[in-house]
Amino acid sequence: MGISVTSKADLRKKVLELRKNLTEEETAGWDQAICQKIKNLGLEKQYGTIYCYISVRGETGTEALIRWYLEQGLKVAVPRVKGREMAFYYIDCFEDLEPGCFGIPEPKKSCMTAEETDAPVIVPGVAFSERFERTGYGAGYYDRFFEKEPQHRKIAICYDFQIAEAIAVDQYDVLMDQIITPGRELSRL
Repeated sequence: MGISVTSKADLRKKVLELRKNLTEEETAGWDQAICQKIKNLGLEKQYGTIYCYISVRGETGTEALIRWYLEQGLKVAVPRVKGREMAFYYIDCFEDLEPGCFGIPEPKKSCMTAEETDAPVIVPGVAFSERFERTGYGAGYYDRFFEKEPQHRKIAICYDFQIAEAIAVDQYDVLMDQIITPGRELSRL
């Protein structure tokens, strides 16, 4: 099952091409299934804050999940990039976002810094492996963030075709704790 390539660059190219060709109908159903699986984890019963990315360019959708957590009364924090670093900031609604680095919506400067060092983080990525390895876009933002704050629960979400048996990793690549797809749930917790 999954994809098979030899290098990170080839893997990124292959997966991003597959993702680009998805239909809205495909992704809507898959996003809904993933959202339900995340809800079933019961994170809102264990944590007061959820860190989550804002999905763009064919990434696994997070808007419904973020809205649901806000409706449950949880604090939601999303990333903002400054230079080579990334930090999370609280939002109360999507109007708290503005265009940011790489065209990705980011919290406005008026949003407060999130400081929970053990909150679960919903993590994006280009590809993941059955050994909990992650390949992102190559800039290392999440790896550097988790190096500074390693105690976060790292929950990757992606589509089934983004799972490989194994992927090439570097010493600084951080392993995920869980990977959730429409058809699978992998956990090392």
